[in-house]
Amino acid sequence: MNEFNTYEFVVTQKVEGAALMKRIFGIVGLVFGFIIPFAALCIFNIPQFVAVLVLVYIPFVIFIWRYFKVEFEYSMTSGIMTFSRVFDSKSRKKLFDVTIKDFREIAPYTDEAKAHLETLPLDESHVLVSTMSAPDIYYAVFEKDEELHVVYFEATEKALHILRYYNMLTKTSKVSR
Repeated sequence: MNEFNTYEFVVTQKVEGAALMKRIFGIVGLVFGFIIPFAALCIFNIPQFVAVLVLVYIPFVIFIWRYFKVEFEYSMTSGIMTFSRVFDSKSRKKLFDVTIKDFREIAPYTDEAKAHLETLPLDESHVLVSTMSAPDIYYAVFEKDEELHVVYFEATEKALHILRYYNMLTKTSKVSR
């Protein structure tokens, strides 16, 4: 396949803000989800169920733990940009894809852009970046099912080159990657 038409980029979500709160509540839930039944079984003197609790709980923790490491993948193939969420570098969930020419605007996320986006009647916002303070954040506005959406993503030089090729409305600035 032509290298110009294909692009993939992955960013790891940093543990801060809402992601930090989700992680804290998840760990607290996992700990108390074990301690409370364990204590109840010990108080009521049912030792045979303690072993069952441990044997059921360990695979549960292993299964749930993968959701604590989240990455976002952007891929562009022949004018279609696909956004996915990757859990623990193993399982991938496709969030949505958009034809690049259907983006109404693509621009760097700056203070002026933030003010501009507040004036738009957005129905849904997709934050798919490592952190909102990352240096190379771009946003793209598109319409899907008669609703106005905005997606935030981190761009590289190659991504901007492809976006400009398929959508002349793309505004660019210097990026660090």
